[in-house]
Amino acid sequence: MKRINPTIILVRPQLPENIGMTARAMDNFGLSRLYLVNPREGWPNKKVENSAKHAKNIIKNVKTFTSLEEATSKFNLVIATTNRQRFLTKKTFNNFNDLSKKFNDFKNIAFLFGPENSGLSNKDLRYANDIYTIKTAKLNKSLNLSHAVSLISFEIFSLKIKSSKFQKKYEKSVEKVTKRELSSFINVLIDDLENRGFFNPPEKKDSMIDNIYSIYNKMALTKKEINMLWGMHKKLKNQPKI
Repeated sequence: MKRINPTIILVRPQLPENIGMTARAMDNFGLSRLYLVNPREGWPNKKVENSAKHAKNIIKNVKTFTSLEEATSKFNLVIATTNRQRFLTKKTFNNFNDLSKKFNDFKNIAFLFGPENSGLSNKDLRYANDIYTIKTAKLNKSLNLSHAVSLISFEIFSLKIKSSKFQKKYEKSVEKVTKRELSSFINVLIDDLENRGFFNPPEKKDSMIDNIYSIYNKMALTKKEINMLWGMHKKLKNQPKI
């Protein structure tokens, strides 16, 4: 049996105190890796340290990024947390045990949390494989950022994943693509589709790109499969126009 240790990624967090309390909650439940994407009040921040209590080591090792694409680049599985209704073709879980069944297939896992005032945008969700919603009373679905992280951290702490010889062999032989590898392919695909006039009408371009990301994120592609996609795309791109 083994315990997973995913990375918590806060996207555009606004209040330094929430970052500190997030670190404190992570430390309570044995998580250690915290990433920040464009914190509003900059980094490092004294208010964060003051509210982190005994989680100073997590704060000391925080990694900051200027884009979510860069922050998620090394992960194979990215779970976005949101309680807002989304009209996207992504699988949404509200039962952590159901979600956890996926974890054994991936080595590097991250959970995304959006800014306090608005949550994750649809563009942020492009980098997520799935969505997780925390069950709340219908009258008040808004959770404080650090409270949301606390609930997820507790679920992770409570979860044990079976680790068998078969599973180790599977992980070694079937390695999933990272977000960096997938984004490299999708970015080239989008550029080529743009050059071919695919995004028509123009006002639907963003939603069409959202759908492209959703399609490929559903697949949980292996490195062998992404290499085949590259070969197929290159072959089709080099075909003469009829």
